[in-house]
Amino acid sequence: MAPTFLATSDYSKLSNKEKHKLRKPVVEKMRRDRINNCIEQLKVMLEKEFHQQDPNTKLEKADILEMTVVFLKQQLQLQVSAPLKAHHDGYAQCWRETMTFLSANSKLDMALQHLNHCQETQRAQKDLHVSPVNLQSSQVSVKQEMNTSRAVWRPW
Repeated sequence: MAPTFLATSDYSKLSNKEKHKLRKPVVEKMRRDRINNCIEQLKVMLEKEFHQQDPNTKLEKADILEMTVVFLKQQLQLQVSAPLKAHHDGYAQCWRETMTFLSANSKLDMALQHLNHCQETQRAQKDLHVSPVNLQSSQVSVKQEMNTSRAVWRPW
């Protein structure tokens, strides 16, 4: 049924139901035009993506919408994974730097402990005139202490 044009005086005499019947086809056509316009804009914006998939096919509206959904899902997945990768890389770098720092400080602490222990042993030898047997046993205990203190603390 094609819309008919009425004079304004005739239109005002119509009931609400009759007015609705006259407006409905016009409103429906405007809605379809908006949908078609948006689908055409999607097609133009994502034309490069569509040609990668199948360059020689004529795309229907449903195809354009489906391919747009797939494309948007891919883009969202990339946006989600990029910060996650950056977080992981930053965490790994921080961990490496922490382990380097702790290892360097542990080695320095062990060296200082060893030097202090050697100085104490020498003082004890001078002060007490330690016999060679006692000296050997104290050196063995120093080596055992060094071996136990060398272990670097690791959280795992």
